[in-house]
Amino acid sequence: MIIALCNQKGGVSKTTSTICLGGLLAESAKVLLIDLDPQGNLTTGLGIEVEDDQLTTYEVITEQCSTAAAIAPTNIKNLDILPADITLAKGETEILGKVGNFCLLKEQLESILDQYDHILIDCPPSLGLLTINALTVADHVLVPVQCQFFALKGLAALLETIESVKKRLNPNIDILGVLPTMFEQTVMGRDVITSLEKRFGKSLVFPAVPKSVRFAESNLAGEPIHIYANDHKLIYPYKSIIKAMEA
Repeated sequence: MIIALCNQKGGVSKTTSTICLGGLLAESAKVLLIDLDPQGNLTTGLGIEVEDDQLTTYEVITEQCSTAAAIAPTNIKNLDILPADITLAKGETEILGKVGNFCLLKEQLESILDQYDHILIDCPPSLGLLTINALTVADHVLVPVQCQFFALKGLAALLETIESVKKRLNPNIDILGVLPTMFEQTVMGRDVITSLEKRFGKSLVFPAVPKSVRFAESNLAGEPIHIYANDHKLIYPYKSIIKAMEA
């Protein structure tokens, strides 16, 4: 199963959620995480520093190397990563003129699909060519949404993009669900949850991830949250996603 974690708004815990979900899935399956964000936070969040000779998502998306050549192991058993750094930003520009540029990632992943049970793609905070590549290859989209006042702003554009991709490039893609993040028991927090449930239906809104400094600490430690801090409240939303994946 290939899941793109997507929201053009930054700071909504896409990267943190990719690490949390990937780490939990890796307890019983072989998992590949793809860092498709030039900021490279997924890579550094798993304790990986990209060396000068390290192949990355940039070389893969620009067809300079095979996907297998760029995949790196992490310190977590069964969890590999296709790392990224700032060079990926120029990659998006370089593939603009290529024929079939929406399908480059899909084509590059074909050779390694049978090696993994799940692939999670951490998308950049935009609806540009990199995100379209992720949506073109994905089976499902998971939408992290921060529980703040402007959380719903921009969701319409994201949903339109997903529908366009479904119509023209990937008829099999669907929305796995919406993941409320950084939730606090406030009027605003509860209002955001209510608004999401009205818009998507309760069945597509996962339990909210509580706001906690433990997530930032776990990223600094280069560990998924269930390894760094075995706190049921923090882990439960991600286990709920896994349950939905298995349904």
